[in-house]
Amino acid sequence: MFKQARWRLVAWNTSIVALLLLLIGGAVYGFFSSNLYNGVDRLLLERQQRLVDQMSTVGADAVNEYSFNSQFHEPEYPALITDTSGRTDLSTACLSWMTAFGTTCPADTKTPFSPDAIRAASTQGQDFRTVTRNGEAERVLTFVAPPTLGYPTEVVQIAHSATGEENALSELRRLLLFGGFLGVLFAGACGLFLANKSLVPIREAFERQRQFTADASHELRTPLALIRANAEMLGRSRTLHPEDSVLSDEIIEETDHLNRLVSDLLTLARADTGALQIIAKPVDLRSVVSDVHEDVRLIAQERGISSGVSLNGAVMVAGDEGRLRQLLLILLDNAIKYTDSGGEVNVELSRAENRARLVVEDTGIGIPKADLPHIFDRFYRVDRVREHESGGTGLGLSIAQWIVQAHHGSIRAEETAGGGTKFQVDLPLAPGKSSGGGSETS
Repeated sequence: MFKQARWRLVAWNTSIVALLLLLIGGAVYGFFSSNLYNGVDRLLLERQQRLVDQMSTVGADAVNEYSFNSQFHEPEYPALITDTSGRTDLSTACLSWMTAFGTTCPADTKTPFSPDAIRAASTQGQDFRTVTRNGEAERVLTFVAPPTLGYPTEVVQIAHSATGEENALSELRRLLLFGGFLGVLFAGACGLFLANKSLVPIREAFERQRQFTADASHELRTPLALIRANAEMLGRSRTLHPEDSVLSDEIIEETDHLNRLVSDLLTLARADTGALQIIAKPVDLRSVVSDVHEDVRLIAQERGISSGVSLNGAVMVAGDEGRLRQLLLILLDNAIKYTDSGGEVNVELSRAENRARLVVEDTGIGIPKADLPHIFDRFYRVDRVREHESGGTGLGLSIAQWIVQAHHGSIRAEETAGGGTKFQVDLPLAPGKSSGGGSETS
């Protein structure tokens, strides 16, 4: 229980720190990358202004897109001009080529630095983005040529190397990832330390409570036995008035109820402290189910409840035969308690892959869905009045759950279609044992 609570606290602490580191890392990376490219973007804007001034001086008729880069050459700022579709042969400058050389313009002699940037600039007027061209990172400025210069449908792209900036961002990403990983590890270690420290007083208080429960349960056994013995002697007295005899019977009945409660409390207290050990031996679960069902069948018949058992071959499990009998008795007793006369209680044993499956199903009053998650809690009762009338202590299913978990199995309850309740227990099969034999139904 405390192990689960400890790791849950560690998980919450680590998750919160990881989320904070992610948000901080994202903010740092976004701020750094934005400011990192500000210098490059400023240089591109300056180059844009110089280029526009040069294009204005030369004039649109003298600009040829096939020699645009060499015509306005700056080594660190390669440039090209194209139309809004990104095809150089569709631009107005192709007419200048045909006039000068008397030949048809070659198509796509210049590949745009970024076709996506051309489309974006066509609608927004200007676009900045980082692209990879010829294996190197470049920052590209794309803008629509001013129509006043005689370029009604032309788009200009200017590039500048961004290798240094990309290397810096790559290094920042590595640092953030490594730092975040170390931060998460540190948060996990601190969370584990703090969880252990915070659980110490809770664990100590819980240990004291368990010890008190065990001691009190043990000490109560003797006085309860004396009370019952005295009540029995009083009930056999010939001078006892008949009305007082009824009171004596009630004392014995309530004493038996308290004895069951004390016994259940002692069982759970010893289980919590680890004093109860499951000695695993090969157990023929089919034989256990058959014997226990035979024991409770008469009780069910007295209450007008029909019972059936389905045994599908021998199923061997590794466990404590006495505890497995106790488990089945708890489930069958619980089913009979809450099934009215005329109802049914059925037990089925089968093998599901590498596990033994035990199902106890009844047509009783059922368990509301809201109560299903809590029925294995100690002293939890769906119907308190009926539980007390039936002699229940509210600890039976808690003990059943402990027995199943001690055998490394699982137990769950669900409401059946007819309104009853079905308990399903899965237990691991004994190593090297296989089921065999025929099936039996009664």
